Amino acid sequence: MTHTGPDRKPRPTESVTDSLLIPLAVLRRRADPRRLDRTVVLEDLMVGGVSILDGRVEISLEAEARGADVVVSGSVVARWTGECRRCLETLDGRLDLRVNEVMAAAGSRTSDDDASDAYPLDGDDADLEPVVRDALLLALPISPLCDELCAGPDPERFPATGGPEDVGATPGGDPRWAVLDVLRGDDGPDAG
Repeated sequence: MTHTGPDRKPRPTESVTDSLLIPLAVLRRRADPRRLDRTVVLEDLMVGGVSILDGRVEISLEAEARGADVVVSGSVVARWTGECRRCLETLDGRLDLRVNEVMAAAGSRTSDDDASDAYPLDGDDADLEPVVRDALLLALPISPLCDELCAGPDPERFPATGGPEDVGATPGGDPRWAVLDVLRGDDGPDAG
């Protein structure tokens, strides 16, 4: 594996395989944090029908060795695209996230609780891809909505929101369960 040297200038968009790997030896020798400012392309960043636009992610991260651990902090920015869950119109948005995570070698943590919150450090490199990937996937909207008042594709036939007559109405019980209400001695859902 070829590591990037100080003479190499990052391309505007880099492959993830090398661009998010930092040699641990370099981190442990330096007194100041290692800074990564670049745009990378990450594949398969999708939750449901919402995905990161073209997989392009702008990162501005610092990685610093603190004892056996590596602390990663900074920001991750990406644009997402998806469909409104009611009208199915195309939506887009922007994620601007703060990252502050710890990477630790297996066995370097004293308790099991601490180890579960840290990303693993394996081998000779700190791989920042899981930190970036998890931050983005956890922040993507699961089912975005273009507007709270979105009526949907055919509001006459399939109303997406209840009208004013539905406000304050008590939902009726399911008649299929009425036999169980009788067995309990209830007169229905309002009998309590």
